[in-house]
Amino acid sequence: MLPRAAFVALFWATVQVSGHGGSSSSSSRNVASNLEEYCFYSIYTSLSAYTFEGSVTVQSATSSHSHGGSSSSSHGSSDSSTETSETSSHGSSDASSETSGASSHESSDPSSTETSETHSHGSSGSSSAESPDSSSAAHTYGSHNSSSTETSESSYSGYTHGSSDSSSTESTDSTSSTHTHGSARRSVSLAKRAHGSGSYGSYSTGPCNSTVEVTSMYASAKAWCSEKEFKAVVPYWQSLCAKNSMELMSLTSIEPLLTDDFINSLPQIDPEENNVTTYRTIDSPVLLTKKYYNRAHKSYVSHDYAMPKHKRYGWGIIGYWGAVLVLGMMSKAWTVFFSRRSVRGSCDPETRPGLQSKKGPLASLFHSLRTHIIMPATFAPAIPNHQQLWLSHALPKRVDTLIVLGFWIVSIILSCVGYDSFTGSLSVPSLYQQNWQYTSDRTGVLSYACLPALWLFSGRNNVFIQMTHFSVQSFTMFHRHIAWVCTILAVVHSINYTVLFLEYVGRYWISWKEEFWYMGVVATILLCFMLVQSMTFFQRRWYETFLMLHIIFAVVVVVALFQHTSFDGREWVGYLWTPVGLWVLERLARVGRVVYCNLNARFGKEFLGTATTVTYSEASDLVRIEMVPGAASLTPRPGQLYYIYQATWLKGWENHPFSLGAWAPSSTADNEKSAPASQNGQKLIFYVRPYDGWTRRLRDQCRKAGGIIRPKLLLEGAYGHSEPVYAYNTLLIIVGGTGIAVAVPYLLDHIARVKEGKTKTTKIQLVWSVRQKEMFNEVFNEELAEIMQHNDITITVFCTRLSKITSDSDSDDVTISKELSSGVAPVIRATGADSPTSNSSLRFMPGRPDIREIVKSEVQDSQNSSTNLAVLTCGPAQMADECRGSVYETMKNGFQDIEYFEEAFGW
Repeated sequence: MLPRAAFVALFWATVQVSGHGGSSSSSSRNVASNLEEYCFYSIYTSLSAYTFEGSVTVQSATSSHSHGGSSSSSHGSSDSSTETSETSSHGSSDASSETSGASSHESSDPSSTETSETHSHGSSGSSSAESPDSSSAAHTYGSHNSSSTETSESSYSGYTHGSSDSSSTESTDSTSSTHTHGSARRSVSLAKRAHGSGSYGSYSTGPCNSTVEVTSMYASAKAWCSEKEFKAVVPYWQSLCAKNSMELMSLTSIEPLLTDDFINSLPQIDPEENNVTTYRTIDSPVLLTKKYYNRAHKSYVSHDYAMPKHKRYGWGIIGYWGAVLVLGMMSKAWTVFFSRRSVRGSCDPETRPGLQSKKGPLASLFHSLRTHIIMPATFAPAIPNHQQLWLSHALPKRVDTLIVLGFWIVSIILSCVGYDSFTGSLSVPSLYQQNWQYTSDRTGVLSYACLPALWLFSGRNNVFIQMTHFSVQSFTMFHRHIAWVCTILAVVHSINYTVLFLEYVGRYWISWKEEFWYMGVVATILLCFMLVQSMTFFQRRWYETFLMLHIIFAVVVVVALFQHTSFDGREWVGYLWTPVGLWVLERLARVGRVVYCNLNARFGKEFLGTATTVTYSEASDLVRIEMVPGAASLTPRPGQLYYIYQATWLKGWENHPFSLGAWAPSSTADNEKSAPASQNGQKLIFYVRPYDGWTRRLRDQCRKAGGIIRPKLLLEGAYGHSEPVYAYNTLLIIVGGTGIAVAVPYLLDHIARVKEGKTKTTKIQLVWSVRQKEMFNEVFNEELAEIMQHNDITITVFCTRLSKITSDSDSDDVTISKELSSGVAPVIRATGADSPTSNSSLRFMPGRPDIREIVKSEVQDSQNSSTNLAVLTCGPAQMADECRGSVYETMKNGFQDIEYFEEAFGW
């Protein structure tokens, strides 16, 4: 017969997707407030099952209403208190001791008039057979007495919350109802696991005032408890008696008797061998056997302290990501510190990244770490893909892969180790049931523990992006894998509890009527659906739909989880309010950035203060967005990224990220386009290649308006961060198409730093691959002409449509020379009108750049001049991966003085 009595224990943890968080102490759910008290409690519950001479049997009126099952008897009484005790414990395995009429051997004062209701949702329909001497509650997890079929005789069966294997036909008079769907607080007598003896509807006062029983318990405590545990015996014992409106008898006459010789002379008793219901009345002190004491102590401690252990393991998940962020911040601080020292020229060659002369062990270790862990793609060089998709998935950098792999390993280990299940447990006799229950609880806890990190890595207003070297792409990947682990744990949690309720509880179908159950199911199903919906295939084709559904489902999941664990008060809300708080703060930060960027500080006639001009060039197929923010204090920097809204459009909530392409002082004409705009701010320039969606609509609007429009656009930003390229002697920039938007700001920043003497860079080589030269004319117009006047900046433009360039150029304006430079194609040198300045270093070349040869050439120059080199790239996926692979090969060959920076071409 399956142990149906396990039902209450199953409710000890939340069901389906629940994890457990919160900060409530374990004492609110355990029979003892600290571990030391469990020594005496094990003795107390074991011996109080017997009838001792001098004990008084008190009659009481108790009954137990089992919701969903037939009425079962409860051999115990409520407290003498006149108040009704109700507890709700949906799915808890340790809610037994708080049920006021459901525990065995309960004792109360004869004058007790309390009415205690124990509605045990999920208790089995069987009732335990009553024995006049039985001291067991009807609701038992299982019997401790393996030699007897009457598990109701067990002195600790009340603790084990469930029906015993035996059946009883008695009904009770008590109206004690405890909704045991969860880990409810144990607010009633801690003694009610087993405090009483005698006939049905009665309890014994022996554990508090029978000389024989008190002596037996005291002697057993002195024999088996440690010194620290023994000090807690009397105060805890007094509290047990007080909770049952009794007073512990004086121990002054007993203490002198408890010598070692006296204790060794006592006959030993073992409930496993001496049936508690058929054993004679004990008229002289006895000693509980060491074997049975160890079994009882292990049973109660492992059961009651399982959930606190699960919580500690849950902190392992949080601690892992905390450690990752701390290491990321330390790495970023190291880089910033030495980059600044490098610019001042005071850096120690042994520790500063980027000096060819450094040969120390620390430098070699750091170089090896960068070469083999931090910089390369996951499977490089065999599979160099990073920006390029591989089997429809993006491959992260190797360091990100190792971090994620570590997270999976930690999650698996935390899910599989540290279980205290054992054969012969008095709490849950079935070893299989223990394993199903404990794994269900553990996976639920770990699933909840994933939620804070899951939300932390999902938002773009994340301070850790600025404080670490991790990119938005890295955080997005962390978010994705945390979601996988969280969902898998939730699914395992749900499956395990389904097995428990089907095989051990027999209340699977009726549980579907309970809110905690079906809301857990809703959360689990939505988590699974969100995983499927988040696949790269769906995101790339229907991003806006994906984003909207993702947000809606996430909100529903959190609401469902609140309902799923609401039965337990505030026990688990810590893991739920954290994601809510992170999400609210992230959204408020977005609103704050929008207000800061667009609201005119002088509050003019219009609320919005951002002036916008959008133009489209058919020749270059380029949309140029010029915006003068309402905030005059907005300072443009390289590496910045802004989100742009078109608030007047039907889908005004949609926003689109664009890298800041350039900036220039706003002219009078710019300011006159919108009166509230800042009169002294900078004009921000964005270069957009129209594809589909919003950018295509913007292009079409420009075409209809003759090439130029002035829509109401809003800025949100700035995001991103500047790379310390100024700390390197040579800067090689390789970009493709609109990736020039990343390069130009660094060129402008270099010009400003040269004037202020805040850069080490003496040479910049810009390699730009475009389809047609008209895009060059669009970007390097008169506003950026200053860039062309710097001899330390060399620009090489590779045009994939060489035929168009030559056909559009007169023979007097363009001369083609057969020059070879490191094996690259012939050079086209602009000498006429296309050249912004006569002394600029500008070259046009046909075809595509040979990135490996370009990197190799610059590395050779750096080695010859004993200088360091920074490589910055932004372009199509293939170009970015080829550039990363070239730098990786260079570093593998031993060149230490090189650093690689990459800006994602798309989000």
